[in-house]
Amino acid sequence: MFIDLIKAIIFAGIPIAAFSYYLIILTGKKVQLKSTNATQLKKELKNLKLDKKKEESFIENILQKKFIKFGGGFYGVLTFITYIHIEGYQVVQFVGSLSGEGSGAGIFSFILSFFIDMIMNFFTALMWPFYWFKFLPIDSFWLWLVVAILAHTIATRYALSKKLKKQSDN
Repeated sequence: MFIDLIKAIIFAGIPIAAFSYYLIILTGKKVQLKSTNATQLKKELKNLKLDKKKEESFIENILQKKFIKFGGGFYGVLTFITYIHIEGYQVVQFVGSLSGEGSGAGIFSFILSFFIDMIMNFFTALMWPFYWFKFLPIDSFWLWLVVAILAHTIATRYALSKKLKKQSDN
């Protein structure tokens, strides 16, 4: 049980906490967040209009838009993380399978399969509990889930309190 707890913290807790924290801080760069917990944040993100004037990197812009689209709550963050993992895994597989040859029909087929895969990956990401149970070396799904929820909650509250403190100092 102790080993499973350590694995859950390493493979689920730390990445989820880091990602949750980073996304809130990233979003807080563009807008004034008034939320103090995840429930309020989810409602606030639903009605959020982004300020396009502030310059960000391409990657940060995509991450922020997807974070807002997925809702910012626990389920949304895990869906987002799962989606990024699936897409990254497929990119690595694709790069590994490049042969250097291409034709017009091959390119069209590639583009079509790319969009179909994106849609299928989105639905797979929505079913993240099944996806991660297959990938993670954790025996207890319930322990993993509790650690993930705690990590997300703690990181969200910490990031929001830090953001609110910074906003009040300005």
